[in-house]
Amino acid sequence: MDYKIIISILIAIVIVITIVTFSLTQNESIQKEKETMIGVTNEISSMLQKIEEDKIKNDNSDNPFVPKEKEWIRSGPFLIDRSEYVLGEKIFINLDRISENTKGKMKFVKVYNSTHSQLYKEIAFDGSKPQNNFYFGIYPSIALGFCTSESLIGEWKVIFEETPFDSLDFKIVNQIIPGMENQFESVC
Repeated sequence: MDYKIIISILIAIVIVITIVTFSLTQNESIQKEKETMIGVTNEISSMLQKIEEDKIKNDNSDNPFVPKEKEWIRSGPFLIDRSEYVLGEKIFINLDRISENTKGKMKFVKVYNSTHSQLYKEIAFDGSKPQNNFYFGIYPSIALGFCTSESLIGEWKVIFEETPFDSLDFKIVNQIIPGMENQFESVC
């Protein structure tokens, strides 16, 4: 009989220890989750604070940034959303019902004069494959040979190589979207 009592007491002790250990582990997990949520909340709060500061800075500047209306300039099935961009604005390219036989390359080039230009980006297209609209930004790049924001400012063209379509002209003006100034520092 004494063994039965001792075994029962040992089982009860093991159960109590298991329950206490599980409870402590759960409390630690909950505490870590709360700390992670607080960290995420702080990160979001700091981002919102920066956005608000940039908005105030923009609103109070002599030349505040206000995005221009979309114009949708077209050459055949190709469209870009504007004729003028500020530094930091994305260029949106729309491929509108491109024919199955249309293949080639879109070349985004900076124009210096009637005989000289410099390639920034080349994008292949093929009408026999599903095509998506896309957008991209133009930023200083050592690899592309555009070291400063000044090297990006001016006249640009989108050339549709291997097609009968005319090129599309656009320009980048000397204004930076507020909050993006650090992305346009010299890289060379």
